[in-house]
Amino acid sequence: MGSFACPHYDTAKDGCLRLKTDCVPGRRGCVLRGKSVFAFSAEERVREREKEKTKPSGRR
Repeated sequence: MGSFACPHYDTAKDGCLRLKTDCVPGRRGCVLRGKSVFAFSAEERVREREKEKTKPSGRR
């Protein structure tokens, strides 16, 4: 198991400054794409994040 360091990572927003979106290591446009191996594909993790965003929060 490992970790990563990225000059484009915004810790305050947990986002990517380069892509101006959520940080999902290995996604298309990411500096780690093709240089690292992940347990789950970046595309699968992006889809999961998008699903979470569209879910109703349950608050009224």
